[in-house]
Amino acid sequence: MHLQTFITFVGLLSPALAQRILPGAYIAEIKGTNSNAFLDKARSSGIRVRHRMALNQETSIFNGISFDLEDDTAENRAKIESWGEVVQLSPVRLYDAAAPVARRISRDTAAVISKRAAEGFETTTFPPHLQGGVHKLRSQGLTGTGIKIAVIDTGIDYTHPSLGGKFGPGNKVSFGTDLVGENYTGSNTPVPSDDPIDCAGHGTHVAGTIAAVDKDFTGVAPNVELGAYRVFGCPNGSAGSASNDVLISAFLQAQADGADLITASIGGPSGWTADPWAQVVQRIVEAGTPCSIAAGNEGSEGLFYASGAADAVGAIAVASINNINSPEVLTSAKYSSSKSVKEKTFGYTAATGTFGSETYEVYVPIVDGQISDGCSGLPEDATALGNKMVAIRRGTCTFDAKVQAAVARGAKNVIIVNNVPGTIQASVTVGNVNVGMVEPQTGAAWLDLVNAKETVSTTFDKTSPVFITAVENPITGGSLSIFTSWGPTNEMYQRPHIGAPGGNILSTYPVKFGGYAVLSGTSMATPFVAGVIGLYLENAKKLGRKVTPAELRVGLATTGKPLLFNDGAKNSTFLAPVAQQGGGLIDAFKFVNSKTIVDRDLLEFNDTQHFRKSLDFKLTNAGSETVSYKLTSFGGATAYALKEGSTLAQQFPPTLLESYSTVTIEPSTLEIKPGQSKRVVVRVTPPAGLDEARVPVYGGWINIAYANGEDQLRIPYMGVAAHMKKATVTNFEEGYPILMNVRNQTLSVNGTEVSRSAPPRFAWSLALGSGLVRIDVVSVSAPESNDVTVFDDKTVGSFPGYPNYWNPRNSANTRNTAVWNGRVVKKEGGAPVRVPAGNYKFVYRALKLTGRKHTGRDYERWESPSFHWSP
Repeated sequence: MHLQTFITFVGLLSPALAQRILPGAYIAEIKGTNSNAFLDKARSSGIRVRHRMALNQETSIFNGISFDLEDDTAENRAKIESWGEVVQLSPVRLYDAAAPVARRISRDTAAVISKRAAEGFETTTFPPHLQGGVHKLRSQGLTGTGIKIAVIDTGIDYTHPSLGGKFGPGNKVSFGTDLVGENYTGSNTPVPSDDPIDCAGHGTHVAGTIAAVDKDFTGVAPNVELGAYRVFGCPNGSAGSASNDVLISAFLQAQADGADLITASIGGPSGWTADPWAQVVQRIVEAGTPCSIAAGNEGSEGLFYASGAADAVGAIAVASINNINSPEVLTSAKYSSSKSVKEKTFGYTAATGTFGSETYEVYVPIVDGQISDGCSGLPEDATALGNKMVAIRRGTCTFDAKVQAAVARGAKNVIIVNNVPGTIQASVTVGNVNVGMVEPQTGAAWLDLVNAKETVSTTFDKTSPVFITAVENPITGGSLSIFTSWGPTNEMYQRPHIGAPGGNILSTYPVKFGGYAVLSGTSMATPFVAGVIGLYLENAKKLGRKVTPAELRVGLATTGKPLLFNDGAKNSTFLAPVAQQGGGLIDAFKFVNSKTIVDRDLLEFNDTQHFRKSLDFKLTNAGSETVSYKLTSFGGATAYALKEGSTLAQQFPPTLLESYSTVTIEPSTLEIKPGQSKRVVVRVTPPAGLDEARVPVYGGWINIAYANGEDQLRIPYMGVAAHMKKATVTNFEEGYPILMNVRNQTLSVNGTEVSRSAPPRFAWSLALGSGLVRIDVVSVSAPESNDVTVFDDKTVGSFPGYPNYWNPRNSANTRNTAVWNGRVVKKEGGAPVRVPAGNYKFVYRALKLTGRKHTGRDYERWESPSFHWSP
């Protein structure tokens, strides 16, 4: 059974997420009352609250309110929690849009797109669509007509010609709302409006992947209706954060507005299903509306780093797979030479500044027959560079070092020549210089001309159009993106479910930013899946068939194609772990057209303590003829979650083993008549010879094929070959927990003086997630005052605000801190009381994974040195 079976209590989220929790802001789920009655009761009780949002949207899914507690004390929180109408009180948590890489053209107005004839994108051969099988569904006439998809994001620039040009009924972006206002940061009070226009870009890119109709490419489901639900502002020109009360409100509103699907490319490290947003997502799914959510971009953190609310029960978590090529949105310019070339067009990506509308002679420094990389300075002939364009080859040293070398010789304009195909937006911090990047073939042409004793000049026009081109991506194209987050969750659920093209994706962007951009992230993969679901729903609608969220989730996970592991430099010879890819690359055609159906998306065998000896699924023949099936299995790599000889997580790439489970399938061959179903039982023996201390996560796929060998479905399976309750959850290895003074100096000597003006601090860090962390206070000098029993300890009470629940593991080099003010609470949620002067110590406990709340031996325990408290 999953950990969820053991832990059924609720409480505040962890200070492990303190930097992502909005201080003083809370969500209360309430019953038998409404938000106005709640506010009236708070004020009549002497509790000062400021209303944030009513969370019901006239739906039965969730009834609640979010508010700012002006006097945020444990006593006030305890009073609110004691009210019978309060189901749960939770802090407001902040989430980010999940896009780690962005390349954009910043322009005042969208330019007319032109394309290279040999390299343009045809609407029927758009590379991501070829990868995911969308082109085959297009040939069946599926375009998403009649389906409504709600996009929870930064809004949508509906003025973009490829997104319809207008907002409202009858348009492509036909419904939605702005829940926050342009100046919203995530920390201030939302100011809603009726206009969900995008001023940050992320949501417009997502919308284009779903439904753009452009002359060079289209979205996956170009005829769907889009709903724009803006949950991010852009006070500084880019999206900040969104709070989970805003996200809850957006999801509830989208469901109430009749969306057929809700998609959100938003998330943050969690791994628990108890966050209010995750719970609302689960309820919405259970009520019949599917939700696709980005699996997260924290792949560098390794295993057990699932993201919320993709970890919600019933949600479809989406991983990212790299585009088979790397599209670019380039600004056009021209170059000429003194003899042989006249106004030849080339493209560049701006980095900083602007080249304006000017013509520059190109200075090409040559060292050992190549364009100089500038890392040792420029050659002696580099003079009078103020009105020239200096070309410098990429490589060896930083962009800033290269640019600084040119600036030192008087340069004001620099073009970096890439040393690999394509261009990037170079990161340059040097001031008062204009910088861009060109493709290697452009630099090579300039070098040839200079060697031929010709002078080269470049001409720029600040109103020049952008154009789209692409280069092959032989290294990582078609492979899992290294940034895509890994499962499993802390409750041993497998995430993600399926992957889709998300690395280097061309799509629409706000008109004021140039209209088009190439972005990367699970943010880009998630709307691809949303579009495919739109095509599935359209097809089912034509057939007069009702679809459940479970059918979609199962169908996606079991029709994918498992991929080889790629470490960012090369493909391996073995398949990537299920913990990274779930079902693998989406196969949209098979998803929509499969006549073989199963009733499980994942076979989760759990850890060795709660190991499921067998799991079963129902296999159904939805075709019109009797079919003979053959069932086999194959494995993905086994991944170690922890470093060798360590309790700490191993970052990407984890150690992978070609060590596979033994799988028994009964029956392994079967014949099923049209419309009939048969039950199949799967038994798994984990791989042998594994180091349990490193927490191995194994997995593979049950392959279901016709007797002639044609593959139909693959059900992913996953398990953990370790007793997770034995795994260390506290980062003792790096010296935590730590008792500190106000200057963050470690206190290791008993009896150290602390006071109200210089209070003690307590720091802790988690190597793995913990469902509950508590800090209790023990009187050393007056043991008779220890009147609260906590397992085997006699204490004076708990650190106010503790216990803390649902803590994800810490990322590398992070910790959680709390300051003690000389008060304790005698019971959870109780009013804090002062303790007298005397000697005290802290006792820290962290619940182990799969542990039981009320069992003392299921916790890790640590006690601090004693200290003398002076009130």
